[in-house]
Order: sequence, then C-alpha cells, then structure tokens
Amino acid sequence: MPIWDLTFFYKSPHDDKIKKDLEEGLNKAEQLRQKYHNKLSDPTLSSSQLKNFFVECEELFNKVWLTIQYASLNYAADTSNELYQKLAAICDDYESKIEMELSFWKPAILKQSDSKLKEFMESEELKDYKHVIENLLKSKKHVLSADAEKVLAAMYNSSRGGFQDLYQRLTSSYIFEIEIDGMIKTLTEPQMRSLRMHPDKDVRRRAMKILFDRYEKDQLVIEKTYNSIVKNYDTEASLRNFQEPISMRNLENEVDDKIVSTVIEVTTENTPLVHQYYNWKTKKMGIPLTLADIYAPLEKEQKEYSFEEAKNLVLEAYYHFDEEFGEIVDSFFTEKRIDSDIRKGKRGGAFTSYVVPNKKPFILMNFTGNMNDVMTLAHELGHGIHGVLASKQNVWNYHPPLVMAEVASVFGEMLVMDAVLPTLSEEERIAFIASKIEDTFATMFRQNMFARFEISSHKMISDNGSATWKELSNLYSQELKIMFGDSVIIPDEYHFEWSSISHMFHTPFYVYAYNFANLLVLALYEQYKQEGRSFVPKYKELLSSGANDSPDRLLKKVGIDINQKAFWKRGFEFIEREFLNKLD
Repeated sequence: MPIWDLTFFYKSPHDDKIKKDLEEGLNKAEQLRQKYHNKLSDPTLSSSQLKNFFVECEELFNKVWLTIQYASLNYAADTSNELYQKLAAICDDYESKIEMELSFWKPAILKQSDSKLKEFMESEELKDYKHVIENLLKSKKHVLSADAEKVLAAMYNSSRGGFQDLYQRLTSSYIFEIEIDGMIKTLTEPQMRSLRMHPDKDVRRRAMKILFDRYEKDQLVIEKTYNSIVKNYDTEASLRNFQEPISMRNLENEVDDKIVSTVIEVTTENTPLVHQYYNWKTKKMGIPLTLADIYAPLEKEQKEYSFEEAKNLVLEAYYHFDEEFGEIVDSFFTEKRIDSDIRKGKRGGAFTSYVVPNKKPFILMNFTGNMNDVMTLAHELGHGIHGVLASKQNVWNYHPPLVMAEVASVFGEMLVMDAVLPTLSEEERIAFIASKIEDTFATMFRQNMFARFEISSHKMISDNGSATWKELSNLYSQELKIMFGDSVIIPDEYHFEWSSISHMFHTPFYVYAYNFANLLVLALYEQYKQEGRSFVPKYKELLSSGANDSPDRLLKKVGIDINQKAFWKRGFEFIEREFLNKLD
C-alpha cells in the first residue's frame, strides 16, 4: 500500500534545517512588523509600497508554511509518535508567534479611508491583489484593533486550537475489538466504519455500536471539548461583530448568509427523497433497515479493489476528461504523494494538503478496498488537481473558500462514476447507482443535518452557558429523525454520532460547504454533459482561478447564478431524474 515520501520537504524530522527555517520565518515576521506597522496606516502609502508588503509576506509564507505542512503531515500519519507530536507542537508555537507578529497588518491597512482602499483596488500595480483588498474592505467592521488581533493569535493554541488537538489525539488513539467469522480482530476507526458495507447485518450493527459506545465512554472529555470550542468560536464571532456565529465562516467562504440559509432550507425541504430511497432499499433487501445498514451492499458479494485497480480506474477517468488532468493525477503516484496505508495512530478519514502554490499537494486516506475508497481516491485527487491548477495564483489568491474547495473533488467522483457504470452488469449497475445515491446523500443531506445540528447546538450553548452530553445527543437525534423520517430504525447509540464528526470540532461550520459544493457540481456536470469538450477549458479556468475572485462572480463566468433559489432546487431534480428514477 502506498506511503508518501516526505523527503520532498526535509531529510527527516531530525533535520536541523527545520528549526532554522522556523526561526528565520519568525525573524522575517518581526522585520515585517517593524518595517510596515506604521507605513501601512500612513495616508501617503503608495500602491508600490503596499505591493512590496504583499510580496514580502509571500516570501515568508512560501517558506514557513512548507515547514508547518511537513510537521502536520507527519503527525497525521502517526498521531501517537512522540517525535511527530513534539514537532507539530513546535510548529504550532512558531505559527502562533508569526501570526502574532503579523496581526498588525489588517488593522493598519484598514485605517486607510474607504476611498483610498478603493483606489488600491483599481491600481494596475496591485491588480494581482485586487480581491485581497476587496475582501479586506468587506471585513472592515469585523477586524479588531491590532492589540486585540495579537491577543487572539497568541491565545489560539491554548484555547480553541488546544481543544481541537486534544480531540484529534484522543479519537486517533482509538482501537476496537470485534469478532468476525469467529475471530477477534483489532481495528482502527476507518476499518470499523468500513464494516458498514459488510454483507452481514450483525457485523454492521455490532461494529457501529462498538464504535459509538467508545465515544460515549469519553463523553466527559468530548462534551467539555465541544463546549469549549463552541464558546471560544462564538465569543470570537461576537467580538468581531458578526450577527450569528456561522456568519464568521460565511464571510471567510465569501457567501452571503441568505444564500447559506437558502441552501440549508432547500435541502431540508427535499429530505423526502431520502425517505423514498431508503423505503426502496428496505424492500430490495427484504429486512427492516437500521442506520447501521444504510450503506449495506445490495450485492451478495461486495466487489473489492486492490489499490492498483483503484488507481487505474481513477487515472483512466481523469485522462478521458482531459490529458492535463490525467498527467496531474499520475504525478501523485509517481512522486509518492499519497499515503493510503492503514495503521494504528494514523488519522482517520482523508484529506488533501496544499499550502503554497508549488504544484505539490499531498493526499492522506485509509484504503480498505471497497468502492467507497475508490471514490475517496477520486475525490482527493480532484482536490489535488485544484491545488495544482491554482498554483498559477499567488499565495493570497491560492486557497479557494470552502464552498469552492469541494467542487473539483465531487466533480472527480462523477467522472469516475461515469467511467465505472459501462463496465458493470445490470445487477452491479443497480448496486453501484444505489451506492452513489448513498454517497450523494452523505455529502448533501447528512452534511446538511450536521450544519443544522451545529447551528442549534451553538445556540443552545450560547443560551444556557453549556450543553450536556445528553442534551447534545437529544438534539442530534431530532436531526436524525428529520433526515430519515420513518424510513430506517435509529439505534440508541446513533444519538452519539455527533461526537465522532471531526469537522465540527476542527472547523466549526465547515460541513455545509460539502452540500453547497455538491449542488454546484450537479449543475456543472450537467453542463459538461450538454456541452462536451467545449466545457473543459471553462472548467479548467474556474479551478485555475483559485480565490482570485468571489465564488458568485467566478461561477457566473460559467453560467451559474447561486443567488437564485431555483438554482439550488435543480440539484435535487437531477438526483431524482438521474439516480432515483434509474433504480428498478
């Protein structure tokens, strides 16, 4: 199974250059503060001086962020390794100090008049930073004083960041024992979750009960961790004058509160599609389904894939779409930038890491050999393509907001789906479409359910000062009932599922971005099917744009208007027409 080669960054975690690079980065940050602290707020600030500041910051980011990325990747690969823990902690410390030194720049620039900032936006010399300045102007009422920004940066790792790290360390350490076919097996969380696709319902149900019962055992720690993260996040949102906590994430994602509310509302209105599908699956399988069975295979024997088979499937799909896409995907394998091995201590789930525009993203996943993992590989490689194509942008315009960051990944899954379907028998085709429906529901309705839970739980904690494990679990059970209705049985242990959703701990209000992006992709993919090859250059341009403009303007260039409620409804019509109606 592939393991990534991190010597791209440093020879080893013991490399003396790591500490040297961090120290040089901190020194550079201190120099930037001394040089620009007063200059950025001076009314005589020129376009060339502001450009020089942006360029000098880029030089710092391009160096230090790679060091921090290296530490993060090592730690994700083995969270139990004390050396990696220490290295990650050192990098967190330096990152916090650097952010503290640079915390002056937004408050300083925002002392300039609005007319001056608009002048900078129209400056030819600053054309590569126009959107940076535009976003800064939009955030003006939410940026605090230089001293307050410095305090928030300094305190992060000992407050919200510290609790997020505690959660990751705790849950990454979990191992589980389960009896399968008369043998006791010791499994990691990703392996346990993969048992949801096991053909034996008894195995599926026992696996999920064991999994969530493990989280319940740590309810005291997890309850306190979640409450602390929520209160810290919401306090910051309040200090920054946001109307609602989610508004702070929405501004970062460059989407209006009303659009996000519309997406959540329209998705909730369409939950009868979920009920319809699981009523169909209940009849198909001939047993009453529980939540542990919602990903159960329809086939008697579930097809398994070797990593090599998955690699070839995904490569072929991306090459068929576009030669450059295929070449980018191929480079991940040839340059050993994928870690798909399963081992104790490795972080669960999957992610793609790219921090600077150097065309070298890295992928972590846990490959267990089922079709979901093939799709996860396609998904993460979509992120990787996005990270490579956007490398033509500068650091400031590199990272797309969350609502755009999931577009390429979900689009990649659609490409692989289309590549796989013609190779299947009729029975396999139905099973695969069903599996894709389940993946789509997980990315849309399930993430929407998480978003609703987050909004409600943040309000509960704000109103009451805290929320107990039981209160949070009851709140989550209400959301499960809304999503699934009476189409499946909800076992008691699923009320604790919220505690295992890492995004809600690591990045509050991240989850709606998946649903947002999935609905966007359905529109984009439908457009691709209609336009054929002529769509490819427009799509590549969209990904290559990174974050150099707002999502609504970038999408308008390809004919999509996210401000219309009717647009969001189209996604659900697509699901019903292209997926649900093709089941027997």
